[in-house]
Amino acid sequence: MYEPLAFPLRPPVPGLSLRPLLARAPLKPLSRPSLRQLLLALPALILLLGLMAGCHRLQSSERLIAEARHYQAQGQSKAALIQLQNVLQREPANALARGLLGQLHLETGDALSAEKEFRRALGINAQPAEYRAGLGQALLMQGQFERVLDEVKPDPAQPAIVSVRADALLALQQTAEAAQLYAQALQLRPDFSPALLGQARIAMLRQQPEQAMKLLAQALAAHPADIDSLRMKGDILRGQGQFPQALRSYQELLRLRPEFFLAHIDIANIQLQTGKIADARLALDKARKLAPANIMVVYTSALIDFRERKLKTALEQLQQVLRAAPEHMPSTLLLAAVQLSLGALPQAEQAALKFLDANPGHIYASKLLARIALKNDSPEQALKLAIPILEKLPDDIEALSMAGEAQMRLRQFAKAAGYFERASKLAPQIPMLHAALGMSQMALGENGRAIAELERATTLDTQSNRAGVLLVLSQLRIKDYAKALSAVNQMERQQGGNPLVLNLKGGVLLANKDLPGARAAFEKSLAADPVYLPALDNLAQMDLLDKKPDAARLRYTAALGKDKQNPAIMAALAKLAAGQGQPAEAQVWLERAVREHPEQLAPALLLGDFYLRLPNLPKALQLAQSLQASNPANTDALSLLAEAQARSGQAEAALESVSKLAVLQPDSAEIQLRIAQLKLQQRDQAGALDSLRKALALQADYPQAQQVLATLLAAKGAYPQALASARQLQQRHPQQALGYKLEGDILMAQRLGGAARAPYEKAYALQPSPALLIPVLAAMEVSGQQSQAFARAQSWLSSHPADRVVRLYLASAYLGAQDYAAAITQLERVVNEEPNNAGALNDLAWAYQQRQDRRALATAQRAHKLAAANPAVLDTLGWILAEQGDTARALPLLRQASALAPQSPDIRYHMGLGLIKAGDKAGARAQLEQLLAVKEFSKRDEVKSLLTRL
Repeated sequence: MYEPLAFPLRPPVPGLSLRPLLARAPLKPLSRPSLRQLLLALPALILLLGLMAGCHRLQSSERLIAEARHYQAQGQSKAALIQLQNVLQREPANALARGLLGQLHLETGDALSAEKEFRRALGINAQPAEYRAGLGQALLMQGQFERVLDEVKPDPAQPAIVSVRADALLALQQTAEAAQLYAQALQLRPDFSPALLGQARIAMLRQQPEQAMKLLAQALAAHPADIDSLRMKGDILRGQGQFPQALRSYQELLRLRPEFFLAHIDIANIQLQTGKIADARLALDKARKLAPANIMVVYTSALIDFRERKLKTALEQLQQVLRAAPEHMPSTLLLAAVQLSLGALPQAEQAALKFLDANPGHIYASKLLARIALKNDSPEQALKLAIPILEKLPDDIEALSMAGEAQMRLRQFAKAAGYFERASKLAPQIPMLHAALGMSQMALGENGRAIAELERATTLDTQSNRAGVLLVLSQLRIKDYAKALSAVNQMERQQGGNPLVLNLKGGVLLANKDLPGARAAFEKSLAADPVYLPALDNLAQMDLLDKKPDAARLRYTAALGKDKQNPAIMAALAKLAAGQGQPAEAQVWLERAVREHPEQLAPALLLGDFYLRLPNLPKALQLAQSLQASNPANTDALSLLAEAQARSGQAEAALESVSKLAVLQPDSAEIQLRIAQLKLQQRDQAGALDSLRKALALQADYPQAQQVLATLLAAKGAYPQALASARQLQQRHPQQALGYKLEGDILMAQRLGGAARAPYEKAYALQPSPALLIPVLAAMEVSGQQSQAFARAQSWLSSHPADRVVRLYLASAYLGAQDYAAAITQLERVVNEEPNNAGALNDLAWAYQQRQDRRALATAQRAHKLAAANPAVLDTLGWILAEQGDTARALPLLRQASALAPQSPDIRYHMGLGLIKAGDKAGARAQLEQLLAVKEFSKRDEVKSLLTRL
């Protein structure tokens, strides 16, 4: 719903530069002397070595260090770097040279090299405070604020250390503690620039720009050429929106220090903020010439690409930065924003969490993570992130909007409306805030206020479609077709031939039953954009309503002719073919879409789902494995693999895949439910119970999980806990049938049919349907009200004659009551309406046989032809043949049925009787003796009698 805010162009603390790695310019290799040259020069070398005895080497190093300092003061960084490296080639353990080199790397933005040199200097001489302070500055520039506090221990007598620790605290938003340390540093040295700049930053945070400029002037008076002071002047001016003045400040810095490439990056950021992308790139090119491999250059290039929506290029550059400096926090944060825009939610979440781990409570990162949570449909998590932001910044419009959207998702419409109302008052010019407020009010039933807000949003934004579309849809919802048409006509006048608007107009006319007008609007939309899929879909649906599927197909193929590789149109053709009962054609279209777009995941996921529905499990599994291998972090691909594995009987592999999903989406209650269901398949009731409780901990109001939990508890015999779960569901959703149906099921499991009827009746009253009538009838039968149950079923069927579900239930109940004539009446009607219903044919054949009706065998053979592997069908046909004396044909069918359903006592009983008829007494005894162990078998007495005779 919300576009990301402009990415922070500088560190979270104004003026605190997080400077990353500057690739060290390679030294030009010296030419290698020949052996002859060495021999000729040897006498001279021996004489020279004699003259250089004593202190000459020390003086040479001192001279080189002095020259390096001179070059550094003149802004000639490369020359200073060469002199210091010359020293270190001769004296690798020269701590002074290492410290100066570290400082030089700091000034040129090479934080990693600076950190390395300061650590080496401290390894040689652990005492100098400037080395420890320099190490702290290097860590600050990498955004590693916690490490500064951990590694740079307090030293109250050293202003540099006090100040660098204050910088870290300020970056961690501990402003009061930072202010105390800056004051402490200034007591030690009143003109200490880093502390003055720190106080200036705090003044800016407190909205005191005049005080900030006063402190900055004090710092510049003491050190007129200080880079950080000059740079911060530009930062403050930029923060106040004084972009021309800030630009002049950075240009003045470049006049003094032409090699200071970071000033060019600052200029690029100003151009970016003011929307001058081309000028930003020009400034960045100047920085790149001075420091081509510097991480800040690459990072800024990625930032510009992000603003231009060149997301893949931005991603590649950020990956390049993070390979060189994995802890570069600005790049980590930008990476989260880029991945979010690319739809790679797990990767975006991982990057945002990493940044927040290093920078707890960071506002922008928290907002990013909240947006990711909303994308992941985790409104509770989004709310947890938004509320702390609002506690710090109660007028933050984006945080208010996200909190409102989260409450909408949680169906807390009054709270959502409160957040959106606050946001729209703070920013009355933002159309979508009024649109969101309107939708929340609509959910509260305040249709008048909702429409007013949506109308206001539409008035504010005449170019965008979103607010207008919401307004039209809301008016359609309350069936105010005239106003909906008026609104869409207004949009059409403002936006001309916009296909979306024309398609929306067709929808309004369709709702108003103006079919010719709707068709004309859809055709007009398609004329504006011949491959606009919503209009194509609408026209195809109208063709199907007119019973013209060929016309719908021609529409799609004509559009595909204009855009020959459009995967969405191929998917639409597949959907059309599947809907017309042509799965082979649907498969051809989906496979073509995948073949022509192997890089796109969406068509492949559609094909995988299609294979599952066919079902063609081997192909579904093969495709899912391939997709998951090439997209290991994609949750849709992993979900498809888990489903294919589960359907293929690979329960352990499916559980492993869903467990990986749980790692990628730790806040998903749905995934925990899937884990529970897979564990139940493996008869791991304890593991399933644990996963169900995790699901409900993540989403307390999750009816599906509560249903499975209650059913599992009942299966374990924990009836009180199961009933408590069902009644909790009733309390949360008193107007939904599920909780009452669940209570009835639990009572029926205890054979308490009389008690079960009341909750079943309540469920049926809330949602009258065959699925909820049948449990009522079952409870009536169990409680001794069989005739009343039959009468009620007949009453339902008299008013719902096409309902085959209740009719089949009634037929089955008649069979159980041995009222075969009544059962035949119901089953014949089902078979007449649905000739290929194998279950109905099988029951009808059985009923015919019980009445010695000659039609029994032919009917059983019809059922067998339709369901040759069904054990009940095999048993019926085999038993009919056995009773007719055809044991040669009967016994193979009964053996097959028994093999498919070895736990069925009825099939085993028929098998025993068939063997008796065939004269195989030993085989019959072996079958019948097994039935004596089944205590609940209703024909145990007949079995005993048969065994006695055998």
